[in-house]
Amino acid sequence: MKILKHLAPAFLRRRDLEIQRRLEHLEFSMFRLDAAFDALVVSPKFVAADAVGFNGQRHRKRMFSDLISAIPFDAIVETGTWLGNTTGYMAQTARRPIHSCEVNPRFHALAKMRLTDCEQVHLELSDSRAFLENLSRRDLAGKCVFFYLDAHGYDDLPLVGELGIIATHWGRFVGMIDDFRVPDDAGYGYDNYGNGKALTLELLRPVIDKHNLAVFFPAASSLEETGARRGSVVLTPKGELSQHLSSLASLRQCPT
Repeated sequence: MKILKHLAPAFLRRRDLEIQRRLEHLEFSMFRLDAAFDALVVSPKFVAADAVGFNGQRHRKRMFSDLISAIPFDAIVETGTWLGNTTGYMAQTARRPIHSCEVNPRFHALAKMRLTDCEQVHLELSDSRAFLENLSRRDLAGKCVFFYLDAHGYDDLPLVGELGIIATHWGRFVGMIDDFRVPDDAGYGYDNYGNGKALTLELLRPVIDKHNLAVFFPAASSLEETGARRGSVVLTPKGELSQHLSSLASLRQCPT
């Protein structure tokens, strides 16, 4: 009985955390379905607007604009098309070829319908890791590429694998990750799927160290940001590209 009394509080805490995670997952799923329905009914074609793309975040858009102005990217690669809002925004802003993948057949079909007028956009229904491996064997290999990683949100978290593939196959790249924890600014939201699956520097540390990557966070505080106020991180190999990034007013470098 003493053992049971000792174990019971820990068991109840684990049970409560599991219930909390399940409720959060359900809430997140309902949010995505509501957003998909709204897009289908209200905006069946992509239309640019301040609240569209990059979570409606003004400073995130400035970060992207600064990056494409400072670095001559040959193409843009996105994982996690979802509704195609950020895909369409990047296509109209950067005027470069965009390759994007989505693992959910319904969201892929919806994005394909909404982005049909964007000739530079190439959409694939695929797991993001298989998608990146395939791109590494095609004409994008060896080119300077901007990667926007936003395929998280499902039971499987592909982020570590995605970044490892990118850093292995591309010598010149800049990667931006959505929903990432900004360590010194709690006002920025980030994803946490439990059991060591929070989107933090600790999760990516092995890849960052192995490939000698420089780390940058938004220079703007969350209080200045608009829209959903989701956190982000920008990664690039140390050297020429990281020097370019260190000169951008919209980014601040994190000591590694």
